[in-house]
Amino acid sequence: MAVRETFLKTQQVADALGVSGSTIKRWVDSGALEATRTMGKHRLVALSSALKFAREGKYPVENLLAFSATSPLPAIDDLTVQSLLDHLKAGRSAEATSLIEAAYRSEGGAVALADRLIRPTMERVGHGWMIGAWDIYEEHQASQVVTSALHRLIAEAARPRQGSRPLALGAAPESDPYILPVLLGELVLRQLGWDVKNLGPNLPLRSLAQATRDHRPRLIFLSSSHLADREGFLGDYAYFYEAASQVGSAIILGGRALDPDLRSRLVYASFGDRMAHLAEFARRLAPSPEVSLIERSNQP
Repeated sequence: MAVRETFLKTQQVADALGVSGSTIKRWVDSGALEATRTMGKHRLVALSSALKFAREGKYPVENLLAFSATSPLPAIDDLTVQSLLDHLKAGRSAEATSLIEAAYRSEGGAVALADRLIRPTMERVGHGWMIGAWDIYEEHQASQVVTSALHRLIAEAARPRQGSRPLALGAAPESDPYILPVLLGELVLRQLGWDVKNLGPNLPLRSLAQATRDHRPRLIFLSSSHLADREGFLGDYAYFYEAASQVGSAIILGGRALDPDLRSRLVYASFGDRMAHLAEFARRLAPSPEVSLIERSNQP
């Protein structure tokens, strides 16, 4: 079953935006705000439409997002992936963002968002570009929309919490320009209660070694989707690994560039080809009593 839409009464939208109920009805009747009608002729506003309207009109969205957190959503499936793909290709950024936010609040949270929606969607985008079905600008546009949506969710997940939290560093090595895997890793860990320093893509491993010595993280996640110099990577990785070993940091690797032959020449604590593997490794490394707001909202 695909992620379903959440519908709100006009007064709920009014309260969330800080306007009167009559104002919402006027916007609906004028066509400024999309809505549907029940059998009894009552107006219902789709949450995605309300979010789009609020963002375009510079109204606050926090109260609207709360409806997403408290509305149970079914699992993500191929229809959801196709819907996101269609929104991205058409440049419908508001609709794509709303769908990503809804998927994040579905059963499975950040892991499901990463492994069952973002990953297969971006794989189809990449394949579409390779066969000429997508122009390069459309591929860039899709990546920017998804990146922006993830930044929003990370900012939400990074709100201050009680107590100390284990620290993780995340990065992609030099010559690897792909930012999405590192962002998804950050989101997964933050939802589990970790603090994360995201050092981004295209980071020399010797610089990552220095960051490791400076911050002494409990966990380092390194995503390698592209390597320009495999032998150079091996040499720099050995230098980085020594720094991680000295401060007791556990390393988990991921990414399609790290094939079995290359991995056999590296030392690391774990390897994952899905964010579910990162989440499981993090849970075993530092079990946390914290349960995030989003996780609580998904419990029966």
